[in-house]
Amino acid sequence: MSKRIADAARPARAGRTTKDRIVDAAIALFNESGISAVTTNHVAEEAGLSPGNLYYHYANKEEIIREAFERVNAEADAIWGSGMPEPATVPKVDVGAFHRMLVGNLGLFAKYAFIARELPALLRADLVLRARYVEVAQRRTTQLEDLLRPFIAAGLLRDLDDAEDLHALVETAWVLGLFCIPYAETLDPTVQPRSARARAERLHQAIERGALLVLHLLRPHLDPFAYAALVVLVRTELHGSAP
Repeated sequence: MSKRIADAARPARAGRTTKDRIVDAAIALFNESGISAVTTNHVAEEAGLSPGNLYYHYANKEEIIREAFERVNAEADAIWGSGMPEPATVPKVDVGAFHRMLVGNLGLFAKYAFIARELPALLRADLVLRARYVEVAQRRTTQLEDLLRPFIAAGLLRDLDDAEDLHALVETAWVLGLFCIPYAETLDPTVQPRSARARAERLHQAIERGALLVLHLLRPHLDPFAYAALVVLVRTELHGSAP
């Protein structure tokens, strides 16, 4: 897969700190088995550590999950930040930046699939994580609104002059992207594909479905040429990065 289309494989361990190895192991196990089925002992074993060594770095599973969420956010900053105009510049239409955000964000949801699958339960159980998620989600939707405003000013996005309309559209796109993977999995009769390749293919299909659903949501508002350009960009990258 391309670098922006992150897969669900375990991150490389070479040169990783002990804390990194713990989070790497936890992400791999959470993605494969679900959070409730994974204990700190499982994570320690997967990371090649004793339970005592793990507890030296993390007091419990909740702290590991919070660290995984911060890792997602750091990777998202690199994706979202690359598409935002510098404060001193005049915002301009950037189809490529929108494409990078859409595909890159969906790639992160695939790489950290356990978060999208279990987000409501995670946020109910951990108020610290909930507060952090709300902060991040609000910042991302604001960033996306800022990215789309030049499209409106240029006439490429229509019937969105009202701020509430734009916010509702962006919020709907955010929900579609966030939950497209668990949604696609509910439609798959195979509860959990056995092979790593089959799991990667299902994730890839969910990413493509999510990206096209977001574009379809925008289609009534988008200039036909802008819509066609985005579909070509997304399909080209996704088909070129299929497992």
